[in-house]
Amino acid sequence: MLLSDYIRREHILTGFEAPDKSGALAGLCRFAAALAGLDTEALLAVVMDREAMGSTGLGGGVALPHGKSPLVDKPLVVLATSKNGVDFDSIDGRPVRLFILLLTPAAGDSREHLQLLARLGAMFKSPDAVNEVLQAGSAEEIFEFIARRQ
Repeated sequence: MLLSDYIRREHILTGFEAPDKSGALAGLCRFAAALAGLDTEALLAVVMDREAMGSTGLGGGVALPHGKSPLVDKPLVVLATSKNGVDFDSIDGRPVRLFILLLTPAAGDSREHLQLLARLGAMFKSPDAVNEVLQAGSAEEIFEFIARRQ
């Protein structure tokens, strides 16, 4: 499983800003929906349902909101970076500056969903990796980082 098979250049958004957690989730879902031709509100409902179980703010400035949707027929991953950060109820209380949204099909086996969560979480567990992505000047540089580190 190569992460570059799931995250393409056009799936990366730099300069992402939102006023708060719900605004960040809405913005991420809007971006994902536009990429895949899906309904923003339906994606947001899935993500908000998952978020209601507990914050997906992992700490270290990273959030990995995710969910399983009947609208998605293959995994959809988007990544966004924020200069200022967003209060996201993260485990460490720090603002989130790196967002990775994962949506997978609701039907079928959950293994791919869990494997992608694990791979994405492991990639951005290191503060050095997070800082490198946040320092990147473009989506292209972030994509190259992912391709090198996968």
